Amino acid sequence: MSSFVDKIVKILKEKNYNIAAKDLKMLEGLDKFGTENFLHDIILERWVYSPQDIPFQFASQIWKMNNTNVASNRELLNELVCQPIADINKAKINDFLWITTGDFNAAKEAEKYYKKHLENTDEFECNFMSINRLIYISKKINSKEVTSADREKLIRKVLNEYTNTDHGKILSLLKTAFVEKIDIEYLLQYTEQILSLYADNSYDFQIIGEFCDLLEELYYRKNKWKKKKCITEPELIRIRKRKVKAIIMASDYAFSSNTADILRKVHYLKDAINILKTISGTEIERKQLLQEIDLLQKRAVSNMPVIQASEDNRETVEEIMSHLESLDEKEEVLCYFALFIPLPMKNVLTQSIEKTIGGISDLFPIGILGKDGKSIAKSRPIKKGDNGIDEGAFQDKLEYRASEQMNFSSQILVGNTLNYIRSKFTIEESDIRDIVEESIIVPKDRKESYIKGIFSGFSGDFMTALYILVPQVENSIRELAKQCGEPVYNLNESGIEELKTMHAILELDGVKEKLDDDFLLALKTIFCSKFGFNMRNNIAHGIFSDKQFNSYEALYTWWFILKMCYMFCGKLQINNRIKVNNKLKKLFEERNKI
Repeated sequence: MSSFVDKIVKILKEKNYNIAAKDLKMLEGLDKFGTENFLHDIILERWVYSPQDIPFQFASQIWKMNNTNVASNRELLNELVCQPIADINKAKINDFLWITTGDFNAAKEAEKYYKKHLENTDEFECNFMSINRLIYISKKINSKEVTSADREKLIRKVLNEYTNTDHGKILSLLKTAFVEKIDIEYLLQYTEQILSLYADNSYDFQIIGEFCDLLEELYYRKNKWKKKKCITEPELIRIRKRKVKAIIMASDYAFSSNTADILRKVHYLKDAINILKTISGTEIERKQLLQEIDLLQKRAVSNMPVIQASEDNRETVEEIMSHLESLDEKEEVLCYFALFIPLPMKNVLTQSIEKTIGGISDLFPIGILGKDGKSIAKSRPIKKGDNGIDEGAFQDKLEYRASEQMNFSSQILVGNTLNYIRSKFTIEESDIRDIVEESIIVPKDRKESYIKGIFSGFSGDFMTALYILVPQVENSIRELAKQCGEPVYNLNESGIEELKTMHAILELDGVKEKLDDDFLLALKTIFCSKFGFNMRNNIAHGIFSDKQFNSYEALYTWWFILKMCYMFCGKLQINNRIKVNNKLKKLFEERNKI
């Protein structure tokens, strides 16, 4: 054994992946995969939340691209697994070899050492990945060495090792245990116990909601209940009311006098009402919440900002900065940037427009001019001669008002937040990759395009960003339509199949059912509307000048695409949102003490 291998073996005898990875990071002589060496990435791997999650995604992709030293690197790994290193490290290396080479023997070895590690250690963090990989591998290879009884025993062992440090992980493991059909009474008691740790005034509604959903499924399985629209079972009523309470608490913590927080609270309360609709006898509660929503919406409409160059927005900016300064981790700030800046709310905009129908402002059309001064769009009066409503004209006005809000948001919210991020953090490609890889809205064969486009925006190159991203968004929406069972082609007179336009796809019933009204309005306004940004047309036909790529419209479009990716990130979104909410809660509580 060479002295170099001996150094690595000495490091890999350490079973704590954080310590081992730190020492590997300092080791010279290993091929770099991105900013770190490939062995460091293998040993540090821990983002496996379920048996369905395939680890080593980044390292394996680079491995395939790095053709020069694959043979020698593989030889090194094969040598390391024969050395007296920690079971967990031996398992991870064999697992990596299996994923990258398809070596069946490596899979069996990975299974063997994951099992050994699980049997001989009591560390939840390491064991969390190990149990998920053991379940996956043993099923994948039809193992005779690890039976369903073995899996149940080890799942219970890991559950019993939990120390209340990461409820997101234990939730995932409980869901896995549910799929594995672990004793239902044991899982019920365990889940009830975890849920009881959250106080009645807790605002962590997302994870509380997920525990509630799991608890419901457990009761359904235990009692063999059939699911129905309206529930009557006391256990289910208790669970759903607990979920409602968490949502309402979250709405209270998020509330302030600024328009964005008012609209966020409205969104929360609507979620609460939808749950209460499934519980008979909650009419009074729903009525009270609807009254509160009505008051909040009226307040939001009255606070609707009008964009003026002279407007003083210092208070809004200071509020944003105070939120951001309470967040000290890059992942938290990115989460705030993507999720906590709201989209224009369709129902609020609709209400504000309805107040002006038939008024003086409705008599004067909105004219949209192109770069050359030529008229490219002109609105019609919303109110028709027979006192009816022109739905097309109403939609045009809606998109125009949405674009006004977007421009304001771009200047005040998006722009200032981005400047803060760029001044405090170095955004790396790996940060974007974590988001894009998790996002189900991004097709597997378009991940790299999204990563490059979003990363370009963080460096200020919106020209590159939008030329890459805008066509990819159209493709993502087309793929969504396919998943909804909607046709994305039209058959012309010659029998040729032509792709439907993005606007036509967004009008398909299946797509409209899947997408939130506010999100759908944003898509139409940004990409398709002549009364909005019309970004798809501007990019596809080269209408945007170099200068326009530095506009607030360009900034907002790029930010929305980042938001879109993050909105469809399951676990990553939930975990980071919880961390941000916790710190904002602390900030609000400290203010209230003053």
